[in-house]
This record gives sequence, C-alpha cells and structure tokens, in this order.
Amino acid sequence: MMKMTKITFFVKDGNYVGFSAVGHTNYAEKGKDIVCAAVSALVQHTARALVSRSKALFKKDDGFMEVNLVQPDQISQVLMEELYKSLLDLQSQFPRNIRLEVKNHENRNTVVRT
Repeated sequence: MMKMTKITFFVKDGNYVGFSAVGHTNYAEKGKDIVCAAVSALVQHTARALVSRSKALFKKDDGFMEVNLVQPDQISQVLMEELYKSLLDLQSQFPRNIRLEVKNHENRNTVVRT
C-alpha cells in the first residue's frame, strides 16, 4: 500500500489532457482521514464536471481514479487548473500525504513541474 496519494496531471501542447490519482493519504484511519476526504472531494467533483461538461473518459477503482479528456476545451482547462491549484495548497499543508506531478502526455516519464 502506498504511503501517500499521488496525483499526476498530464499535459500535451500546453493543455491539460487528463489526471490520475492513486493511493491513500494515510493521514488518519479510514473514516477519519480529513486529507483523504479533501482530495477525494476535489478530484471526484472535478471528474464529474469534466465528464458532463467536456466529455472526458473516467475510470475509478479503490484507491485509483483516472480522467482523460477527449477534446480539451476552455472549460476543461479552467477546471483542471483550479484542481491543480487546490491540490497544490493541500500538498503544501500535508507534504507527507500528497504528491503532485505534471508530466508530458507524449512521454509520461518526463516531469514538467512538481
């Protein structure tokens, strides 16, 4: 089991094209983990908005979520940027529990920013 939640944002040609979230924050026991609740609320809300507004593709399993944009548009870019900023704020408060990365979609091994 991972010791933190890792959220990776994927970009292509300067646009967000998706994100994934994997792991558990392990800030507290299940049902009392406020960090996990905050991350879950943010990513699930954004995923729902992207699916309904921007026709994104969505996958979810225990401790895993992935959203891929079929056609990035202005709404999806605003939603993704705001999600990134909100998670960055959480990461600054809980650096042992959350890790953010931004990677090029063409080469998912290249970190653009963390």
